[in-house]
Amino acid sequence: MNRITFKVIKKHKYDSGYESSLVNIFIDDIPLAKIMKAYEMPMATKEGHPDLAGGYHAIEVLSSLEKYYLGKDKADWGDEENKTALLGCECGTVGCWPLLCKISLQGNKVIWSEFEQPHRDDDWDYSAFEGFVFEKQQYLKAIDAMKNA
Repeated sequence: MNRITFKVIKKHKYDSGYESSLVNIFIDDIPLAKIMKAYEMPMATKEGHPDLAGGYHAIEVLSSLEKYYLGKDKADWGDEENKTALLGCECGTVGCWPLLCKISLQGNKVIWSEFEQPHRDDDWDYSAFEGFVFEKQQYLKAIDAMKNA
């Protein structure tokens, strides 16, 4: 199984009590953007834009961190509108260049699957990308650590 770490880069608490967190993701101690760059490079190079591969950045989560990273927020991304944005564009706008996946719970596992870059056509095929499987307790502890950061 994979091991996840969420790193809060910046937290902001508004006067209303509303809170947002800028979050980056590491899988087995490797930044998720770096993992995706390796996978996307052949596709990006084929279309003549190798600089697009892995062009992701941390995203600002505006809701409950636990709810968001367990895929329980209202998902409205992806072909079937059932995916969560994990990373966003380097420009700071999530929707400009989001990395999407489906987050599901199965027993004692949290599974990230069905990755997608919605701004690319079928030449960017993620069907061979295996995704990630996390032990649920480790995943929940990583969320708790992030909430308390």
